[in-house]
Amino acid sequence: MVCLMKLIITVCLLFAVSMSFYAQTEIRGVVMNEDDKKVMPGVNVMIQEKSSGGVVGYALTDNKGNYKINFDSKLDSVIVAISGFNVKKESRAVANRNQEVNFKITAQAIQLKEVKVTPPRLRQSGDTINYLVDGFVDQNDRTIGDALRKMPGIEVKESGQVLYNNQPVNKVYIENMDMLQGRYGVAINNIRAKDVASVQVLENHQPIKALKDKIISEQAAINLKLKDSAKGVITANAMLGAGFAPFLWNNELFSMYFAKNKQSMGSYKGNNTGDEVSRDLTSFYSNEGNQMNDGSLLAVQAPATPSISQQRYLFNRANAVTMNNLWKIDKDYQLTTNINYINDRQEKDSYSRSEYYLPGDSLLKIEEKLSSLSHVNQLDGEVQLNSNSEKYYLNNMLKFSGKWNSDEGSAISSDSIYQDLDKPSYKINNTFQWIKNRNKSSLNVYSFNGYSWAPQSLIVNPVLYADLFDKSQNWQSMRQDLTQDYFSSSTKLTYGLDKYRWEQRYTFGVDLDIQHLESTLRPQSSGKDMGQESDSLKNDLQWNKYVLYFVPSYGYKYGQFQANASLPFSYNILRVNDKVPNEERNTNQFYINPSLTLKYKINAFLDLFGIASYRNSLGGITSGYTGYIMRTYRTLLKNDGKLPETQTQNYNLYFNYRHPIKELFGNVGVTYFNMRSNILSGYDYRGILSIKKTVDVPNTTEGIRLDGRISKGLDRIASTISLAVNYSNSSSSQISQDEIVKFKSDSYSLTPGITTRLRSWGSFSYRFRFSESKSTVENDASDFRPIRNTSQTAQFNVFPMKGLSINLGYEYFYNSAIAEGNRTMSFGDLGAKYKWKDTEFIFSYTNIFNSKQYISASYSDISTYYYAYDLRPAEVLLKVRFKLKGK
Repeated sequence: MVCLMKLIITVCLLFAVSMSFYAQTEIRGVVMNEDDKKVMPGVNVMIQEKSSGGVVGYALTDNKGNYKINFDSKLDSVIVAISGFNVKKESRAVANRNQEVNFKITAQAIQLKEVKVTPPRLRQSGDTINYLVDGFVDQNDRTIGDALRKMPGIEVKESGQVLYNNQPVNKVYIENMDMLQGRYGVAINNIRAKDVASVQVLENHQPIKALKDKIISEQAAINLKLKDSAKGVITANAMLGAGFAPFLWNNELFSMYFAKNKQSMGSYKGNNTGDEVSRDLTSFYSNEGNQMNDGSLLAVQAPATPSISQQRYLFNRANAVTMNNLWKIDKDYQLTTNINYINDRQEKDSYSRSEYYLPGDSLLKIEEKLSSLSHVNQLDGEVQLNSNSEKYYLNNMLKFSGKWNSDEGSAISSDSIYQDLDKPSYKINNTFQWIKNRNKSSLNVYSFNGYSWAPQSLIVNPVLYADLFDKSQNWQSMRQDLTQDYFSSSTKLTYGLDKYRWEQRYTFGVDLDIQHLESTLRPQSSGKDMGQESDSLKNDLQWNKYVLYFVPSYGYKYGQFQANASLPFSYNILRVNDKVPNEERNTNQFYINPSLTLKYKINAFLDLFGIASYRNSLGGITSGYTGYIMRTYRTLLKNDGKLPETQTQNYNLYFNYRHPIKELFGNVGVTYFNMRSNILSGYDYRGILSIKKTVDVPNTTEGIRLDGRISKGLDRIASTISLAVNYSNSSSSQISQDEIVKFKSDSYSLTPGITTRLRSWGSFSYRFRFSESKSTVENDASDFRPIRNTSQTAQFNVFPMKGLSINLGYEYFYNSAIAEGNRTMSFGDLGAKYKWKDTEFIFSYTNIFNSKQYISASYSDISTYYYAYDLRPAEVLLKVRFKLKGK
């Protein structure tokens, strides 16, 4: 706590110093028409220095004709200039001080001859940045996702998540409405770019209007503004595809309808070509419902996921359906329904070699040939009723999901091992929130309730832990059964009071986590006869946790500076009934978890954002069971009943820069973390098997991370260049063969890239990535050798005639840790697209070099992992996309 307070004081002093250096002038006013006294929206207002004429600030008047500009200048006076379409230009010299400057302007008709007007690709109005879609696409681009990947400041990750200035967006809207509730991949990967007029970035976006200007948001939102031709029209498109080596199929059906009071979007996707259909249906919104455990504690030992495109390695047979609807009931209320279903079959094959560092400068090597087969069946849906206004907010969302998934796997090492996992899970939850603002006060009521149930079973053949069972029997396999029930509830009431520059929030709440975990590990014979259950191989754990908390928080705003401080007090009551050893463990803890958030707008382009937080936490139910659980065939886990208690400090500092007129965006973030724990975990290795151990040893994990990204649009040559930088350094400890091993990890990466349009006849994109990682064991003369990775990706598109695109793709990979001769790999792709009226013909020839395996190596803690992953062969696919309905 002393360290935390020192850092908070230091950060506050830094902010105070920065404010003194970056004192800003604010000029505001209103622009009116001199003739009819009406306000004039959309008029350009610029602040220029008298000596150089340089622009130091700018803005557009809003719907009420108002403008406000903050700028930095050391001169005694500046020039305020206004201009606009059919507006007579006017300028005025004023003193460099805070003041109000109003204009009464005269309309001036402009007679145009034959003039071609090319609007800028980017423009800013207040906190909204508009990207003109037509300025970023070429003949090869089809979806709005293709356009987003070319926009400076915006990034679309491989998973489909959208980032703005290196931070995830908190909402993606279509015509200012959130129909998809976080599963925005459906829109990004299917809506045609030619149907979208502009992409709007809503900076510092607070999705709940009643909390606007009350709770600081550093995240932005994306809003897709459609062209008029795409509104009020039912549009439906289909695609059929077939190929060979082996027989391939790839089919799609997509429909959409957007009107003022109704939105609808549905799609079907099915293929066996390696396209991951679940990416469209992944939700990137965070909420309490996602904190509930609906996954599996048990797993099949399967091949690791390689760091290349999924279409290179994914052997699948997938089908996915999604249906989404939104109705505006009246001016304030809207109803949203979403339902999604996925059916998939995925095969994976790889060779892996793991090297574990052991005390005494020795290594344990485990080599395996791994194969797995996964069956995925998932159905989920949600119904939401929402009203969102500045005075009133109501939201109720009911969610349900059912998964009946299963995995099979084989591992060939010294023995042949077979695995069979059944892992269904079911979940339902409801979230309710109500906010009412009245004068300077507000009331916020929140309630979440959810239940999940996950019965699982893992069968492993042969018996690997023979010393745990009756040796007089001829057992053929081991069976781990596990069932977990989970009820979660969170209710809180917040009273807010705003007065002048100060904001106060007082929250009272209670959280309930009621869980029950039951498990047995038993041997079984070929006749499915089960052995007797040993107490050391059973768990019957009742876990009841209650948290009562009070959170006072305070906010302060002065000019361009904002600060929020929160001081949560919580009383944690834990009641654990471990029924197998017939033990009860009760824990009562009082925690204080302070946090401080500071934001300062240095000038019109640069923001400084800082966060400091301190958090106490107590281990969950997965740290509380005391009987053995076979998590995978290689890992047997148990705990001694003592829960880990951790204290975590986090300090974050971000600089965000954006200059839309220059199409320049940059973000740099630095994070320091320090986590102290009372328990140290590790593993004892018995050949390929490992058994988890915990020791009551206080330990600390600390480190620093740096992430930065800059992107620049070049309008004249229709290009975007970018550079991403990442660095991390951390130190930690773990137990290995009953000894404590302290180690450090370092890694960094550089990723420059460019996309450019080559006039009207082609386009080109290129990305280069270099990374290096290294692990070091303390007091050991022999460090692990650094692992260096290099990758290059290039795409060249040629447009020999209207409607025809020829695509050439190349990828190159290098890994220094692989044996000589296998360190480099190359992939090549060839494709063509031809559009005739409303029909598009698509030809693709992937992996033309017919590369068989992807080989890589990486560090994890003090272990090194090598793997060779089997890839899809060279494939030829022909697809036809055509319109079923719409313009």
